[in-house]
Amino acid sequence: MEGGKSQFSRSNFMLKVILSCLSVLLLIPGCVSSRAKVSQIAVPAEVVQSAARFRKEYVWVPGDQLEVFVRRVPEVSRTVIVRPDGFITLPLLNDVKAAGLTAGELKQFLTKSFAARLAEPEVTVIAVQVPQPVVYVIGEVGNSLSVPLRNAPTAIEAIAYAGGFRRSAKSEATAIIRLGEDGYIRAIPVSNAAGGQPGPVIGLRSAILQPDDIVFVPESGRSQVNRFLDDLVNRPLATLTGAIGVYVNFRLIRVIAEQQR
Repeated sequence: MEGGKSQFSRSNFMLKVILSCLSVLLLIPGCVSSRAKVSQIAVPAEVVQSAARFRKEYVWVPGDQLEVFVRRVPEVSRTVIVRPDGFITLPLLNDVKAAGLTAGELKQFLTKSFAARLAEPEVTVIAVQVPQPVVYVIGEVGNSLSVPLRNAPTAIEAIAYAGGFRRSAKSEATAIIRLGEDGYIRAIPVSNAAGGQPGPVIGLRSAILQPDDIVFVPESGRSQVNRFLDDLVNRPLATLTGAIGVYVNFRLIRVIAEQQR
């Protein structure tokens, strides 16, 4: 009789094991899959660098003060301010659209325009007063915007000006997009050396910004993080226009390497 009870107990035990295994097989895969999706989007620790080189040119914006100097023709030379509508007014030419053009582009347009009234005009465009250096904040923040660098010398201060992190932000994956002196654009992950919950904040406090830096805060749980960083680094001419074009007061121009002689 005792043998029968023992055999029944072992059978009962095996049945429980089988049912437990079945429940694991049926219920766990969905959870594992969901967690795997989150873990796969972590931004790599290494710096992402552009394959091409770029240079940066300032573009005129409303409020800029500039001098248009025409050699040997002082009566048409003027110091003017770009109006809110983007135009400047000059003798012989009246209203000229300046906003959105670089100094070189405006010089070329004015030279061609003055040539219709003057003989071989030599035009020089000089910046007299332009806005102070700024940095840009985009991604999972209150508002994407530009911030004066003097008000936000570190990444955490720039993010605070932009309204702070959204609840959907992956703060520990914040990166700084920067054009280096060598002409290459880099996505630099903010250091999280301290670790733990305060780690990202400490790293952002230590991240010193430079003029025209872009602070990018990705969305948590999105696999597009790496792709978006790659777009900002390797396809910036299109991505900047779409992401923060309304705030940007510079233009990137791809540098074509000179052929070796």
